[in-house]
Amino acid sequence: MKKYTALTLIFFMIFSISFGQTKKEKKAAKSLKEYEQMKEVISGEAYDFQAEWATTLQGRRINLTSNANFMRIRKDSANIYLPYFGQSSSGGVAMTTNGGIEFSGLMQDYKVSYDDKKQKIVVQFNANSKNERYQFNMTVFKAGNTIMNVNSNYRTGIKYEGNTRKPKQE
Repeated sequence: MKKYTALTLIFFMIFSISFGQTKKEKKAAKSLKEYEQMKEVISGEAYDFQAEWATTLQGRRINLTSNANFMRIRKDSANIYLPYFGQSSSGGVAMTTNGGIEFSGLMQDYKVSYDDKKQKIVVQFNANSKNERYQFNMTVFKAGNTIMNVNSNYRTGIKYEGNTRKPKQE
């Protein structure tokens, strides 16, 4: 009897090992699921970006967790406030009263491209305020981790790192 119990136990162990998912397969499945969820968020044309770090062109890295900042995308419009740390080449003409990157209005040349192999999403658009033109280039990774580069016609470029999420219900 003990012999059959031992054989049955060995059989089930071999069966579960041969047909179960490996850690690598489970990780790949989880990664794909996170990427597909982020694709749904971006393609839904309503998402928010919250920056945690800003890196200037000179390499200075600034923690933004205690600074107010946001980017809200809703269909063809954007509402943006991001703190800015860098240099202005216009003598301050284009700067807002607090020096941040501020924009509220229609986006131009909005493009989204999906790289399924590398599981990343690239979002690009332009925004024109009264005195300044901005180019936004976001790379959104599977779990919402995002790197965004912002270029301007009057300021040095700046990079923001943070998270992109589905908007909270208002």
